[in-house]
Order: sequence, then structure tokens, then C-alpha cells
Amino acid sequence: MPLTNLTHLGERIKIYQVDITDGEGIRNTVAEISPDIIFHLAGISNVSSSWSSPIKTFEVNITGTFNLLKAASSLSPHPKVLLVSSAEVYGEVPEEKQPIDESLPLHPLSPYAVSKASLELLAYQFLKVEKLPVSIARPFNHTGPRQRENFVCSSFAKQIAEIEAGLKEPIIDVGNLEARRDYSDVRDIVRGYLSIVNRGKEGEAYNLASGKAYPISEILDILLSLSKERIEVRQDPSRYRPADIPLILGDADKANRELGWKTKISLRETLADILSYWRERVKKKGED
Repeated sequence: MPLTNLTHLGERIKIYQVDITDGEGIRNTVAEISPDIIFHLAGISNVSSSWSSPIKTFEVNITGTFNLLKAASSLSPHPKVLLVSSAEVYGEVPEEKQPIDESLPLHPLSPYAVSKASLELLAYQFLKVEKLPVSIARPFNHTGPRQRENFVCSSFAKQIAEIEAGLKEPIIDVGNLEARRDYSDVRDIVRGYLSIVNRGKEGEAYNLASGKAYPISEILDILLSLSKERIEVRQDPSRYRPADIPLILGDADKANRELGWKTKISLRETLADILSYWRERVKKKGED
């Protein structure tokens, strides 16, 4: 696993690298650390990747989560555990039933979403049987600086940065631009995770969302407006998913009401920060 995004932290953190599917390795590491709180984000987090590697997605996301929860439940006292699920677990919800709140049933449509819904069932099992204090976050789409380039906002921003640096022809390859997504800044979402651990109820799931849905085309337009280059947009069929939900819009009223959480950072500010990040990355790569 590359640690590029953590190098700026220096010696402020201690890193343990363990394969989450290695039950014994996870158990030994958790026992050594003996944490008070566990934020569980390890796993395959890309919907597109889950279609090409469904078995691996299940092994990593489901078996890995079981290993972690089993290790946590062996500690005394039990640590608090936050499992990060996804809004993808709701599946395709009719527009008239959106924005989506936590009362809707789970109808996952991708291997990734199925793995996250399974993770939530594991959380319930360990809460009831092992008395492990587990809570669940259901973040809707979020992005920000340092996100990998196989996610749409980073993909667009990286391509623009490469075009500006003369490393790529002035063409951006895109997939489905009509899908509408509820985007938040990752920094707001992290505040949400902390809010759930500090003030959330055990066994409860909390949506983390902005409450606004943006078509992917608008995200691209904002990024293009932040550049002085004249850039052509080209459709790339390979970037389309086998199943792509037209609209995902979240209702985070529960998080606002019970946790005092809501988003603060605007989409334009987020996208500007992402583009700045990729401009710096591309510049450094060109200097190497």
C-alpha cells in the first residue's frame, strides 16, 4: 500500500501495515495497539473496481471487516468502532423518495454496495452478540485533495493539470456526465466520523451528505472554469459502469439533529483545492 498521502505527517503517527484478510495478523496488531477507538475505512472503495474484481471485493470488505470486529471484541474493555459504509447500499431509489434518509431499506446494486450492506449486518451481529459498541457512517459521495485518480473529480482535475503542463493533448475523456451525485468535501466527512464516535448512538447508522445533488457535467464545468486552457470533452465508453444510478441525494437531518453536524465547505472550494493538489503533483513529477 503506498503511503504517499501520509509522508507529510512525519513522526506524528505510527504506521502498522497488515493485510486485513489476515485474521491472525489483524488480531495480533489490534491487541498490540489496544485502541480506544477504531475508525474502519480499510477495504476496496471503488464501485468500478468491484465489478471487475467482485470476489476480491467480498474477501477484503466482508472477511476483512469480520477479522477486525473479531479482534476488537477480544479486547477488554471493548473499543468504540466506527464502520464506514456507503450511500451505495440504498441502491436505485426513485426520485420521488429522495432525498434518502436512514429509514429506507437497503437494495445494493454493485458488488461494492453488497459488501458494504454485509458490513452493516456484521456490525449488528457484533453489537448484539459480543456487545461491541459499533456505529455506522453512510457517507454519500465525497472528494478532496489527495483522492486517487480513478475517482471522477480527481480524474478530471489530473487531466486538466496535465493539459496545462503540456503533458497531455487538450482533451478530457469522460464517462456518464448525466448522473447526479450528492458531493461533500472529505474534510467535512471526517468531521462527521468524529461526531458519530463522540455523540452518536451505538448500533445507529448516520447519513453524511450535503443535501445537494450535482450532475457530473456541472463538476466538470466548474473545473474547466478554473483553467485558462481550451479543452475538448470526449466520451469514453470504457468509463461507463454496468449499472449507474441516475440520482443519489442524501438527507443528513439525523446527523444534524443528533450530532450537530452539517457540511461547511462549498463544492467550488473543494474542486479548486483538488485542482491545486494535482497541479502540484504534476509539477513535481515533471521535475523528477
